[in-house]
Amino acid sequence: MQRLALIALLISSPAMALVPPNYTEPEDPFNAEIELGMQYTSGNTDSSNFNSRSKLNYDVSKYHHETVLKAYFASDSKDTTAEQYAVQYQLDYDLVGSQYIYGRGELNWDRFGSFTQKQSYSFGYGYSPIDRRHTKLSLEVGAGYRYNKPNTDDSTEESQSAKDEGIVRMASKFEQRLHEYTTFNLDGAVESGNRNTIATLKASLRNHLWANLALKIGIDVEYTDKVPESTEQTDIISTVNLLYKF
Repeated sequence: MQRLALIALLISSPAMALVPPNYTEPEDPFNAEIELGMQYTSGNTDSSNFNSRSKLNYDVSKYHHETVLKAYFASDSKDTTAEQYAVQYQLDYDLVGSQYIYGRGELNWDRFGSFTQKQSYSFGYGYSPIDRRHTKLSLEVGAGYRYNKPNTDDSTEESQSAKDEGIVRMASKFEQRLHEYTTFNLDGAVESGNRNTIATLKASLRNHLWANLALKIGIDVEYTDKVPESTEQTDIISTVNLLYKF
């Protein structure tokens, strides 16, 4: 019996020696999440809306890539009342400590918004004064340019308002883990140029349900200082989505 135990120990020892005692699996450089939400009502009021959002992160060495795709659609019994699409991409490059530089681009199409097309591109400096397990805060400042196409039938007003302009961009990203299963996020940004200023605020509360599935409640607010006649300065979208992370 002792001889069998000794043989088993000798056989298993080489395999154990190949794995260091403090070995951990390397982190996957890719992570992604997909959100879907929809609502349909019928009876006295017939309406429906659908929204989706997907985010892909790829981290390798000092480079951090983030791509976000968004879509929002709403209609009543007669007409389409909202139709929006957005693409965002940002690349961060780590410097010393909590400092980094970034470059980003954002494209927006909004069929019924004050501006039917918006494009902005910027680069700048970022700093993370708080980077703890449960609390994270990043601040960014940069410069770039923006193009806005107003939602108007007046060709003269469109040509005057749709010109490119240089912008200064300031942004912040805040994340607070409230509970083991609950996380609060608050992102804000201001892009100011010599023709217009656009401010955005995005708040969300995420609650983990099961495995990789979570419930996310969010609100996006966008304020535009100067808009064409017959359009609103503030756009607000509230969502309740299921989120899957992988």
